[in-house]
Amino acid sequence: MRAVRLAGEVGPAVASAQLSIPRHSLAAYEAGGIEALVERSRRLLRLRKTVPAWVDTVIIAIRLHTYWNSKRIATEMSRRQIYQISPAHIDQLFQDRGWSRGTVPRPPGPRYEGGRSNELWHVDLKGPFFINLRGRGYIKTWIVGLVDDHSRFLIGLRILTEAKAVPFVRWLDECCELCGQPLRLMSDNGKPFVGRMPGLLSSFGKRLAELHIQHLRTQITSPWTNGKIEAFSAVLQAEVLDRKRFADFAQAEAALARFAEYYNHHRLSSVLGWLTPAERYNGTAFTDRGLENVPTLVNLQPGLEELMNAA
Repeated sequence: MRAVRLAGEVGPAVASAQLSIPRHSLAAYEAGGIEALVERSRRLLRLRKTVPAWVDTVIIAIRLHTYWNSKRIATEMSRRQIYQISPAHIDQLFQDRGWSRGTVPRPPGPRYEGGRSNELWHVDLKGPFFINLRGRGYIKTWIVGLVDDHSRFLIGLRILTEAKAVPFVRWLDECCELCGQPLRLMSDNGKPFVGRMPGLLSSFGKRLAELHIQHLRTQITSPWTNGKIEAFSAVLQAEVLDRKRFADFAQAEAALARFAEYYNHHRLSSVLGWLTPAERYNGTAFTDRGLENVPTLVNLQPGLEELMNAA
């Protein structure tokens, strides 16, 4: 206000010199008040104006169906050849609608990674999980997964009705026949991976010895040691087990098989530089276009094609 009054008394040039205020700022204030002095990013406005409306529609639809963050949405849209968009634009779009949420970075734990595929595998058993048979009782099940350390490729995923060594050994043989043998395999210290008494091998441990696979066991106080299979289990829980209710064992088995295919060949991984596990494991090309092969988005594919064709 002082600058404006002084400009009216002695002129804008003198007031600008005396108070070290740019003349264009004085003129802007006189024309539009305080709001005219708020700095606006011309670059951001220019970028937002060049993004077609249909792209924002697609971004919003993806967000509502998946709750992916801006980096993932931008990368998925780019690799699937939908549209090249920046995470900054998506962040602003979310902020305008009140969808932004703060995140607290997790403290990094010790990291390691095998130098090549089939160097180290991680195995874990989760459960029990109960399948309600709709008035006919329930089935008690466990889920076992096997992940390659270097590529995060899901070597095997199976649902079992008993947590015993015999089905584990049979399943391990199938995985080795399908993908080859690893040099080492890491597990926790639970059954059926470890013998009941120190120094005695379980049936699972004996089979590893017969296959000349080194058995590594996690430290009890170091849960991150087997973190790659734990991370996969968290994804499985969030994207399948928390979303679906199975009517019988066969339905659960089929759902896990579909998810394994999606996880290996169609789900981009941020820790792999936005490659799929299959791309890193054996070089299988990622050829998805649009929203195909994403379980929660595949129903939107016809609408996306209409929007892209009309653009």
